[in-house]
Amino acid sequence: MEPARADKLGRMLKPSSIGVVGATDKNPLSLGARVYGNLKRDFKGQLYPINPRSAVVMGDEAYPSVRELPTAVDLIVVLAPATEVVEVIKDSIAAGIGGACIISAGFAETGEDGRQIQDQITALSMEHDFPVIGPNCVGIMDLHEGLMANFAMKPEEDRPQAGAIAIVSQSGGFGSFMLNRAAIRDVPVGIFASTGNQSDVTVEQLLEYYVEQSDVKVIALFLENISDEGPFLRAAKRAIELDKVIVALSPGSSEAVARAALSHTGSIVGSGEIFDSVCAQYGILRADSIDELLDYALILQDGRRMVGKGVGIVTPSGGAGVLAAGCAIENGLEVPRLPHAVEDRIAANIASFGSALNPIDTTPMVGPPGIEAFRVVLKELADEETIDAIVAVSWYGDDEKAELMAESHARQAKPVVPVIPVQPELLLRRGIATYSDPARAVRAIAAVARASGRQLPEDEARVDAERRATAHRLLASEAGQPFVLEHTAKEVLALYDFPVSAEQSCQTADQAVEALRRIGPPVVLKALSHDLPHKSDSGGVILNLRDESEVREAFASLTRRFEDERMAVHLDSILVQEMVPAQLEMALGLERDPLYGPIVAIGLGGSLIEIVGGLRLLRAPFGIREADEAIGCIADGRIGHATRGLSVGARQQLALAAVGLGQLGIECPEIMSVDVNPLLASKDGIRAVDALIVLDGA
Repeated sequence: MEPARADKLGRMLKPSSIGVVGATDKNPLSLGARVYGNLKRDFKGQLYPINPRSAVVMGDEAYPSVRELPTAVDLIVVLAPATEVVEVIKDSIAAGIGGACIISAGFAETGEDGRQIQDQITALSMEHDFPVIGPNCVGIMDLHEGLMANFAMKPEEDRPQAGAIAIVSQSGGFGSFMLNRAAIRDVPVGIFASTGNQSDVTVEQLLEYYVEQSDVKVIALFLENISDEGPFLRAAKRAIELDKVIVALSPGSSEAVARAALSHTGSIVGSGEIFDSVCAQYGILRADSIDELLDYALILQDGRRMVGKGVGIVTPSGGAGVLAAGCAIENGLEVPRLPHAVEDRIAANIASFGSALNPIDTTPMVGPPGIEAFRVVLKELADEETIDAIVAVSWYGDDEKAELMAESHARQAKPVVPVIPVQPELLLRRGIATYSDPARAVRAIAAVARASGRQLPEDEARVDAERRATAHRLLASEAGQPFVLEHTAKEVLALYDFPVSAEQSCQTADQAVEALRRIGPPVVLKALSHDLPHKSDSGGVILNLRDESEVREAFASLTRRFEDERMAVHLDSILVQEMVPAQLEMALGLERDPLYGPIVAIGLGGSLIEIVGGLRLLRAPFGIREADEAIGCIADGRIGHATRGLSVGARQQLALAAVGLGQLGIECPEIMSVDVNPLLASKDGIRAVDALIVLDGA
């Protein structure tokens, strides 16, 4: 974010003076009364109610309009009818006010008339560089600054703890659910902001602003759509650099979701699958519910991280231990066997019918022996280097075991996560992430493990001018066609580190025989035509040809087949291609997303791409590390199977080819999609035996 823009947002988001258009005390149920009542309770700066029909609001002198304010306030909060808001913004700009938060509704979400009003606000904001949050939002909150400019909570309600979590939500109502749920659960939220229709300030801009704030360690984010990937991805990278975490909750993508988003804010939701993949690539954690979002934010806000994935579990109930251990494995964690010496020391302190094996079952030991056993187990787990986080199950938040958990948490840097069903809030209020369900505690630890392993994406685009010029020339030869012929497509791919099959495009049977001699048997013959995007589906491929007579016969057969007028196919040439042995079929593809640009897909190839699915997606550009990690996740990691999976050499070549495909998408923006399927993999490496490129305007 440009420093000037950050300064402007800082002035309005950390204000020393506020004016409220529409402030009232006539009807305590009105938004004007709730918002002003919230500010009246919490804000320590100068507060000015603006209401032409009241001389005094809640004991404060009221002003008839923004023009009459005695000072240029840092923030104007607007609750006026939509038809009056444009004039309020004009007056605010003329008065030198810092920015506006428009809570009023009745804009783009209501139809064309409202959209025209919103467009006027946007034009004024852009022309005068005047930041506007909203309209149609719930407002903003910063408990560190005593700022409660919203109607998400009532003036008389308890506030959340002022902690290191920021909630940023496009949806005001959903953001309110999140904020109130946080307050009920004693989750320490210090900042809340909703952006509504985003006439000017977007979720992405607030994300970029808040990630730089020293009092924010975790941003809990709700998105309906992404409007600008630039600040979104910059914020994600800054979070990694600053060891902060963004946790995102998004509705995904479907026709029903798109309709709901359009009716709610007048915006269109993007691809959920691509969004998930971009989040994974840029270190953003994903949550599936409000409570999961808050679970993750709660454990991440104190900045503790994990060196590895080992979890030590101690519980008075064998069942709880089994549940926690199973959940740990399902979420990519490990429950390691403890060294024998550690097990022996634990066993000496617990009941004989307990278990010193991790997960440790102390049984419900009571009195001093039970307390001492719990102390020993916590210390052994804290000292054991194979344990990176501890889950400790007990009953009550006010007993001696809870105190031992708090002491263990304070004594060392590993996450110590209590699971307490009765009065967990007692530990929560001491800054310790505490849960009432073992499974939720373990999933939260898994979020810490993912946050601990983040690395900056290798997304710096490097353009090879000479290679790009050659690729442009080859592609230009097929401009205006529905797709690029396979032989030309492979020439282009070969420029980008793709191993491709040996082949020759032929016009005559004699040329095909000569190609057989050069390549060596066995070979494949393929009919090349701009009318045949998928040759095998139309009988355009003949396999396993071993001598000259078979090649001549196949050449004649393909020629006769596609000279038939009923086929409506214009044959360009016949491709003679080597038969490539394979242990495994892989696939690479590229689609140009309108928001994120080139997206590379890696997965199993052939017919399995339709049956098994499970493609891994990466936004280009990216590096070898990210490509290799994506490959390693295919088929839940089984792609690396020692006998039936990819060999080390094939995996390296596949990663290099994926990076090259991303570079091709960067250097050749005229390419809309690429389909390389199959890529045949053997112990010797990979080779592309088919390829389809579609250009813009095809």
